[in-house]
Order: sequence, then C-alpha cells, then structure tokens
Amino acid sequence: MRNCLGVLLLLVMLGCQTSWIASNASGVVSRMAGSRTPSELLSEDELPVGWRSALEELPLLLNFAKEAGLNVGGAYQRIDVDRDPVSYIVVAANPRNLELHHWDFPVVGMAPYKGYRFLEHAEEEKNRLLAEDMIAEVYPVSAFSSLGWFPETLPGGVLSLPATQRVRLIFHELVHRTIFFNGRADLNESLANYFGNLLARRWFEEAEGKKGSHLLLLDREIQDEETLREHLYQLQKSWSPQTVTEELAALSLTLEQESWMSQMGQQNSVRKWTLPTILMWQVYDAGAWPWQELWQECDQDFQVLRWRIRQNFPGTP
Repeated sequence: MRNCLGVLLLLVMLGCQTSWIASNASGVVSRMAGSRTPSELLSEDELPVGWRSALEELPLLLNFAKEAGLNVGGAYQRIDVDRDPVSYIVVAANPRNLELHHWDFPVVGMAPYKGYRFLEHAEEEKNRLLAEDMIAEVYPVSAFSSLGWFPETLPGGVLSLPATQRVRLIFHELVHRTIFFNGRADLNESLANYFGNLLARRWFEEAEGKKGSHLLLLDREIQDEETLREHLYQLQKSWSPQTVTEELAALSLTLEQESWMSQMGQQNSVRKWTLPTILMWQVYDAGAWPWQELWQECDQDFQVLRWRIRQNFPGTP
C-alpha cells in the first residue's frame, strides 16, 4: 500500500495536469494493489501457459541484470495478474513534413507518444489528431518502466510472451531504470533495445551454450530486424510528402516477398506499415547510435556510459 501512495504522491507533484494523469495514476495503483508475489502464484495448481517456467526464471533473470550493472531495485518483485495491455499509446505523424508529432510532459520532457489507461481515451486523442490532418495510430503497451521512481510490477502478459521476447523486454525496461535522458525518446529507446538484445544474448548463452535453441532464435530475430531496418531506411531515402502513399504500398509488397528467418520477422512483413509506425520503429532502432563502440570504450560500465552519452551527444540533459 505504501508503494501505491508513493505513486499517487509522485503524480500529484507533477503539477498542473489533466484527467490524463489521473487516469493513468489510478491504473498503475489499481494494478499494483491487485498484484501478487511470484511465490504466491507458484503455489497455485493451475497457471496460464508459460507462466510457471517464467516465474521460476524471473529471480535468476533479475539477479543477472543486477550483476550486469542495471538498476533493478525493487522492480518486478510482484506480478500484475491482469493480462490486458498495461496501457495504450497514441502515435501521430505529420504527412506534410514526414515527422512525428511530440507531446511535452513534466519530468520526462518531449516524447513522440502519449499513453492512456483506457482504449477509448486513446481513440479520442487519435480522432483529435486526425481532425488536425495528422496520421495517427493507437498501439497496446505490454510493459512500462517507472524510471526508478517506484518498484513497478511485472505485467502478467509479459509472462506469456515467447522466451526470447520476454527476456529482451525485461532487460529493455530495466535499462530505462538505469539510464534515461529527459526529452530524448530516440536515444532512450534505441539504447534500451540495443542492451536488451545484448544482455539477452549473454543470458541465453550462459544458460544454454552458444548452440542453444533460444540463442539461435534470438539471433534470427535480430537478423530479421536488421533486414527490416535496411528496407525502412531505403524507403526514407526516396519518399516525399507527395509520394509517401505509393512508397508505403510498395514497401508492403517488398516485405511480403522477403525471406524471413523468424516468426517475428514474418509478422512484421504482413503488419500495417503506416507513416507513424515507420517513424516510431526508427525511434526504437537499436542500430541508430554507436552503442557497441561506446560500450567498449566505457569498459562495459553503465555509469561510465551515462557520462559518455552526456559528453558525446549534444542535447542530452
């Protein structure tokens, strides 16, 4: 209960807010209040498919993250048993300049997405943006990070994900807890994806060896992401506000004909690729920044990495 009060206090301290903050605050508090410990869940005879093995693995995964230098704190000591999406985000792009729309928030600064607890509220924001001649989409969110402000629960839906996706996602969110720069979603999300991939490879290699099935699958997923990345960047070299509709249609045909190595790659090949989807994918692009070189230069120390990012990249607060 003390954690729930802390969340409310934090959100109240953010200053002049709308019902958007109140809605999201109540959602976080409600999920925390209804959460359960892994041991409580493991004592049950029946659990959703995949939960038991994921729950048994969770403390080992968190300890691995801590030893790697991530700020685990009290994160994921309890499980949010609600398997619905944690929230819904609205993403919008301006077709006149092919750029993402940004919202300005207290504490975290500018961001190219806005979250809502309820789908209908997200749809209302989407419709408002459509009325302003934006292209807007709504996406479900499976996990979140408090950036270290409070010990967040692990959403139950994460436990149902395939192992490679679950491990990558948990590491991704813990990276946000460790390094975060206000108003730099492009840097934050790319950083979290790169180290989510890196730590997941280490995790599966230590657990199963270099020829383990999960490591093989993970490498295929990462390779498919690199293939997709090349297609998306080739698209951006040629598109313009006048040709973007035709370019997107051509992209869909190209992706359907590509040879993909993983189920994730196959799913990406048939998804609906819109202007906001492509621009947001690039926000999360693990290869958009020279993380590998920086990581080696920093002797694989997250504290040094944070300092180097501030020094090397103008605009990081």
